[in-house]
Amino acid sequence: MMDEARCTSSKERDALLPSGVRHPKQHSAGSEGPRKCNVLIVASHLWIGGAESVMQHLAESMDRRRFNVTVCCLKQRGSLGDELVRKGIEVLCFAEAQDAPVDYLTFIKLLKVLRSRKIDVVHTHTTQGLVDATICSLLLPRVRVVHTFHFGNYPHTSTRILWMERIFSRLVHRLFSVGEVQRKQIQSVYRLADRQISTIYNGVSIRSSAGDSTFRKRVDAENRVLIGTIATLIAQKGLPDLLDVAKIIRDSGRKAVFVIVGEGHLRESLEAKRRELGLEETVILTGWITNAADIALPVFDIFFQPSLWEAMSMVILEAMAARRAIVATRVGENSRIIEDGVDGLLVQPRDIGGMAAALASLIDDAALRERLGEAARAKVEQRFTVEHMTKAYEAIYSDLMR
Repeated sequence: MMDEARCTSSKERDALLPSGVRHPKQHSAGSEGPRKCNVLIVASHLWIGGAESVMQHLAESMDRRRFNVTVCCLKQRGSLGDELVRKGIEVLCFAEAQDAPVDYLTFIKLLKVLRSRKIDVVHTHTTQGLVDATICSLLLPRVRVVHTFHFGNYPHTSTRILWMERIFSRLVHRLFSVGEVQRKQIQSVYRLADRQISTIYNGVSIRSSAGDSTFRKRVDAENRVLIGTIATLIAQKGLPDLLDVAKIIRDSGRKAVFVIVGEGHLRESLEAKRRELGLEETVILTGWITNAADIALPVFDIFFQPSLWEAMSMVILEAMAARRAIVATRVGENSRIIEDGVDGLLVQPRDIGGMAAALASLIDDAALRERLGEAARAKVEQRFTVEHMTKAYEAIYSDLMR
């Protein structure tokens, strides 16, 4: 059953298409000028996550003078979807509960949305969205499809996903990665030429929040350096390594507390390892915090990301925007957006000693923390804002309407 939350709303290289699959160009200029482009952003859901944040930012920031924007969730709406609705953006969802049975016919519902709202451009961000939108575009040749890949560890995903993406990525009008490392992975796995896939970097909002003034007291960090991370508690994020690093820092006699903001299926095992290492007073697991980038992140003295892989980390960009000193692993796009020693410190994944040494240097040197944080903020302002990202996608949508 489709539940519609109705509210008032808003150059790169060509991807190759199979012979015979060409969409006609539209011209609709009249006495009032060209009509708006109707854009549908398609997600599987809008729970908390990096890709979901990208979709949220796009939906909120597109120029409503040129674009009508609707968001469609093939599954549940999620907390970020609820936030969009509160801001007056139309969000449609095809399932009401997280445990709803798998629906293999969501493309039929999507087709109805495309027709009823006269959608010009569908922008998909998940494999299911890619498949459904591509099928619909074959039935509605006027519809253009743009797809952005967000997964950052190709080819290490299911055979089913690899098969679907390999086939359907060749049927869309534009393909995008969120980073150059990820783009090379995708090109290699799916044998795509340079002209078939381009990169548009993720962007974040430039905030001025000072954070929650009570947060530091709640995690007992009033007289200690606060080292924090924000992550889903999954294997990708390298959080068992964070505990090993925390033990080294604790045993060195440095006054520091580690805070993990997030939730996930590894919570029990992380808590068990924390007990085993005797780190109950050194490592705090807070669970999810709503708007953690505004509430908790600005209070951190150091942002620490020990990930095993990433595509282009949104939370790294948020930490840079918040002027935080960063220690992160050399994975995904981290090495391209952070210059080691200039606007952050980089270490190899699983290098426990290297991570501990980098953090120790920042714990001991408040001036270094400040210098790295200021440089990080300046870089985000220059290259990685929501405005940069949105304008790049808007240019693609406009180009496809010509």
